[in-house]
Amino acid sequence: MTHLSEAIPHLSLPLLSATLSFTMAACVLILVLGGSGATRALAVLCQLSSIGFLTGAAWLRARSGHNELLDPLWHQVKVDSVNEAILVLYGVLTLTILLLAPRRDATGGFLVGVLFLFAATVFTYGATSVAGFGAGWVLSALPFALGCFRTPGVAHSPALWIAVAISGVALMGAAGLMGTSGMDFSHANGLAMALLLLAVALRKGIFPVHSWLAQAFERGSLLPTVLFYNGHCGALLLVRAESTHLEAVVQQMLHYICWGALLTALYTSFLMIAERKPRRLLAMLCVSQASFILAGLSSGSHYGITGALIHWLVVAAASTGLVSVYRALEVRCAGVERSTEGHLGLGAHAPRLAVFFLVCGLALVGLPGTLGYSAEDLLFHGALESQPVIGVALHLATALNAIHLFRLFSRLFLGRLASEVAEIPDALFRERLPLTMCLLFLVVGGLIPAPILRHREAVAQRIHAALEHEAAQSH
Repeated sequence: MTHLSEAIPHLSLPLLSATLSFTMAACVLILVLGGSGATRALAVLCQLSSIGFLTGAAWLRARSGHNELLDPLWHQVKVDSVNEAILVLYGVLTLTILLLAPRRDATGGFLVGVLFLFAATVFTYGATSVAGFGAGWVLSALPFALGCFRTPGVAHSPALWIAVAISGVALMGAAGLMGTSGMDFSHANGLAMALLLLAVALRKGIFPVHSWLAQAFERGSLLPTVLFYNGHCGALLLVRAESTHLEAVVQQMLHYICWGALLTALYTSFLMIAERKPRRLLAMLCVSQASFILAGLSSGSHYGITGALIHWLVVAAASTGLVSVYRALEVRCAGVERSTEGHLGLGAHAPRLAVFFLVCGLALVGLPGTLGYSAEDLLFHGALESQPVIGVALHLATALNAIHLFRLFSRLFLGRLASEVAEIPDALFRERLPLTMCLLFLVVGGLIPAPILRHREAVAQRIHAALEHEAAQSH
């Protein structure tokens, strides 16, 4: 990596190294402390430090005027205009999971697994080589494979880490075929691009390999699973590939991804019509809405790419809020998970949780006044500009998803309170604080979208310019 470290300027402080080092040190200390009550406080303190480091790295990158900066101590990681905002948001979402996790979940293994997942995702986002990217890609699933989130007496599905392992093998195989040491995909041939396509499809849950997420939601630990999925590493891989001056084979790859994402969004939205289990409904809703990210990134339109980059942030924040509220209800009321018919009426006891759930859900499906509306408006505009059929299909999928969201909300919170449901507490202080942060991001970002739009549009322009350059070369 010597040539790379000489060609790219460095951060003035080793903030990325500090993030990874502090996180791994906290993991070791939590393991040593075992079941001590101070372990959650330690994890939260470590995560607050990591958010500060990542925010500082983003600020230094913006102030330098350079598109990317390497960590001065460890040249295998970098901060750039693509990953800086997402890394900060991912750090905040990890903190949200640590704060919102019920006491029965927040064991030492759980906390170590969440922090390790965060560190692996940071390394993936900052990786300067395909090999490093693939290593972080696979390591992010290691806590699931080792059983860090396993609940005693519950048979967990291995679908998540098996899907990630297969996609990781495909990614490393593509790296071997390309023979590159950096994030340069320009030497990709047909087989390498097919392996990259498989890796993206598996990681993002694109039809027909979408069912692993529903299984992971249904038979796994909800909060770590949604945090893992909201890394959206498959979308990041596509962005890294698009930002490289690729051979013409990438246009075919983008064509397949675009239509695969469209089919996934439509198929899962129709599949939810017959679905009754709340966990599976949440999983399919996440898959359907997250498919819009790939559809926008592969649309080839400047508007579509910008909308996809903003929708990336919306899906991460809104789905974390949705799943966190649902998990809080599961802990409070044993009948929630088994509720497939009727109405529980939990809004009578937990109105704050009802509001958090509803606003996060409506932002996810593009309610005007939220950041989701700005993202989907750009997405639809870009899709209609490049592929009108895609734009119409995304509108249909969004409408269906909004219906399914209201079905789930009404089942949980509306109706007369069932006589067998005991009184439950509303949102606790440690729950209100992170959920309010999610709502403020989604609502204030929707009312004042210009700063986020300008930042994501600059990234979209670079990606679009690379695609246009390749199109001109191919002609």
